[in-house]
Amino acid sequence: MNRNLETTEAMAEFSPNDATVAESELVADADTESESASDSPVAAVPINRELSGKLAGKTLPQQVLILAIWPFLEQLLNFLVGFVDTFLAGHLSVAATKAIAVAAYIGWLMGIILMSVGIGASAVIARAIGGKHKRVANAALGQAMVMSVVLGFIAGGAIFLLAPWVSRFMELTGESLDICIVYLRIFAVAGPAAAILFVGGACLRAAGDTRSPFVVLAIVNVVNVIVSALLVYGPAPIGGYGATGIAIGTAAAWVVGALVTLVVLIGGWGGIRLRLIRLRPHWHTMKRIVRVASANLAESLGMWLGNFAVVKMVGIVGITSSAALGAHLIGVRLEAISYLPCMALGTAASTLAGQYLGLGDPVRAKRAVRLCWAYGALVMGVMGVLFWIIPDLLVRMVTDEQALLDSAPDLLRICAPVQVFFATAIVLSNAIRGAGDTRAAMYLTYFSTWCIRIPMAYVFAVVLDWGLNGVWLALCGELVLRGIIFGARFLHGGWAKVEV
Repeated sequence: MNRNLETTEAMAEFSPNDATVAESELVADADTESESASDSPVAAVPINRELSGKLAGKTLPQQVLILAIWPFLEQLLNFLVGFVDTFLAGHLSVAATKAIAVAAYIGWLMGIILMSVGIGASAVIARAIGGKHKRVANAALGQAMVMSVVLGFIAGGAIFLLAPWVSRFMELTGESLDICIVYLRIFAVAGPAAAILFVGGACLRAAGDTRSPFVVLAIVNVVNVIVSALLVYGPAPIGGYGATGIAIGTAAAWVVGALVTLVVLIGGWGGIRLRLIRLRPHWHTMKRIVRVASANLAESLGMWLGNFAVVKMVGIVGITSSAALGAHLIGVRLEAISYLPCMALGTAASTLAGQYLGLGDPVRAKRAVRLCWAYGALVMGVMGVLFWIIPDLLVRMVTDEQALLDSAPDLLRICAPVQVFFATAIVLSNAIRGAGDTRAAMYLTYFSTWCIRIPMAYVFAVVLDWGLNGVWLALCGELVLRGIIFGARFLHGGWAKVEV
């Protein structure tokens, strides 16, 4: 075995607690990249115990603001991608709205499969950037890109083949069935592009660059709105494609977003750089990513299957109430207005937890997470008040179908009182994952989803025959419990001791 390979293997096992001569050997022998001076062996042990880059010299509230403001705007734009699809479908027909409701859940499945790689890479990158090991961050970026594109092809191919079966399983028939199959197959083709877009953005955020993913998603939204609107409402032969046009617009937007993301990563504008040499398989780096990603993927799949079961129950309810599935989608989309800011604060909590732990400062890691939680609870509490006071006005923003106007506002009133608990679950779960404690997050999510959410939803909706309102009562009851158990895990402190 040659010396370069030996030093590379040694560095692959790096953890924040054992920066050794292997780091400097890797820098000198295994890589010819021209990077910043912060990669020198002297920087292996942080002396001033301060974060680097855009967070250097900032107070904790300033760091939270820097990390949260762009993700919030990005989350807003991401919300608009789904909102535009729902808005267009809501003004086409109830059948189109039902079809896109099912397609949205399948799209979520593809997203969580891809983002599991992003979570794994983010934990490694955040620790590396916090410990001032930029080459380790670049290596994780390259391996994450390779892994995500492969998964994009696999997930997209599976959705393309299984689209008819999934649509029928969700109780869709007639026009809704046909629309859903076509919609799923169109965006399945764009799976690899979605992989680059989602995972590339996650890596940039972990490195502390939250602005570039926002700019990319702004471009994605512009493309989605223009292409979708033209294909739905444009003059012939451009327009008139209905829900098919909506799907094409979304897929086209993902492709454009993926290309722009690659430009940012290759140019190194976000503090990490994608290089050709980093695309060669490096098993130890992959292993570090997979160690975090696998638990997150298991958690996300368990949560998705639970929500898929919920949608199945909504479909059963829809046998007697044709608007149930469409109303459920509208309720989910509108509730997103509340948790978008909190998701951004969760991103900030994840990045700060990872970077401060990489710096060897768990005290400030905990303080940062608590501050993010306080902001998130305040914002979502205010939104809960609005859901209670003006639900009808919010629903009219999405649809003019009377059947949907009759049932969707009740869903917002049901979820209004639990928004603070929802905020707690979002921020603290993101912080725990950002620290690399994905196994604990997986166990907690499995428990709340399968021991509370699914049984309650079945009892309320099917056994007691409370219909769609019963489903939402169960969902909101489970969110209260989820907030409590993630709060308990955070206070326990075990997440701050996990090695990545």
